[in-house]
Amino acid sequence: MAETTTPVHLLTGFLGSGKTTLLSWLVRSPAFADTAVIINEFGDVGLDHALMGKADEDDVVMLDSGCLCCASNNSLQETLESLYYRRLRGELPPFARVVVETSGLADPAPLINSLYADASVARHYRLAGVVTTVDVQHGLATLDEFEAAATQLAVADLVILTKTDELEPQAADAVAQRLAERLPQVPLLRAAHGELPDPSAFFGAAPEHHLPAVRGLAPAQPAGRLAHVLRYGIASHVMRVDAPVSWAQYAAWVRGMQRAAGDRLLRVKGILPIAGDVPHVVHGVRHLFSPPRPHEGAAPGELLGVIVVIARDLDAEECEALMQPLRPPCP
Repeated sequence: MAETTTPVHLLTGFLGSGKTTLLSWLVRSPAFADTAVIINEFGDVGLDHALMGKADEDDVVMLDSGCLCCASNNSLQETLESLYYRRLRGELPPFARVVVETSGLADPAPLINSLYADASVARHYRLAGVVTTVDVQHGLATLDEFEAAATQLAVADLVILTKTDELEPQAADAVAQRLAERLPQVPLLRAAHGELPDPSAFFGAAPEHHLPAVRGLAPAQPAGRLAHVLRYGIASHVMRVDAPVSWAQYAAWVRGMQRAAGDRLLRVKGILPIAGDVPHVVHGVRHLFSPPRPHEGAAPGELLGVIVVIARDLDAEECEALMQPLRPPCP
C-alpha cells in the first residue's frame, strides 16, 4: 500500500501583510494541533517569543497547543526531509500537516516546485494549498507597485484579508470586492486583530477544490474581469477538457507547455480525465511539471477536466493553442 503523504500549506504574503501576526495566533489554536510550522525568516519573525526557549542544538519547539514550530536556515527540501525522518524515529511527536511561512519578498513558485518536482519531498509530502495574506489598508497599492506581491496573489488557493479591524466595514467590503474581481474563484477570509473567525478554515485551501467549473473546451478566458494583476501581464486562463485523454496526449501537452511557455508559467493546476484510468491531479510551475497523481477523496464532479493556467504574458489565443494536444483527435 502506498504511503499517505503529509499535506503542506504554504503561507505567503508581502512584507507587512500580517501573515506572521496571523500565524502567531493560529499556532496557539487547537485547530493547529498536530501541525508542524516551518519559518524561514527566523531573524525577525513575530514567533520569536515562542521560540526563545529552544536549545542551540534543537530547532524545533512544541507549543502547548500541540503545534511544532521549526526555525531552520536550511532549504525547504532539507527541512521537510529532516522533519519526516525525525518523526519516523520518534524524535518528534507525530504531526498530520505542515505549514510553511515564506519570506515577505519570496516568489512561491520555487517552493511549489520543491513540493512537486523533488522526488525525495514528493514521496512524503504534497501541496495542500497556497494561502496569501493581503493587508486591507495597503494591499491594493502594494499589488500595483510590487510584482512579487502580484505573483503571491495570483497563485493563491485561499486569500486572507488582514487588519480588517483597522478600517470601517464599508471600506473593507470595497477592498474585498476588488480582490474578488481579480480572483473570482478563490475563497476569501477576513482576519481582524490577527484572528480568523474559524481557525480551521485556514486548511480549506486544497487547489483542486477551488477550480472553476466551466463548460466546453472553449478558447481560454481570463478568470475575472481584471484577469488577476494586469499591470504585470499576469492572467489566469481557465480551460475544460471534456473527453478523456491518453497518457501520450498528456505528455505532448506538457512538452508543448514547457517549450512555448516555460518561465512564464506561474502555476498550472487541474484534474484531468485519463482514458482507462482514474482522474489525475496535474500541477506545473514554470518548466517543471510533477508526475500526475490520482485524485483523492470525493469525486471531482464539475471540476473534472478543469485546467487553470496562471501565467505572465500569455494571452488567451496562445493559451488556447497550447491546449490542442488535449483535444480529441480529428476523425
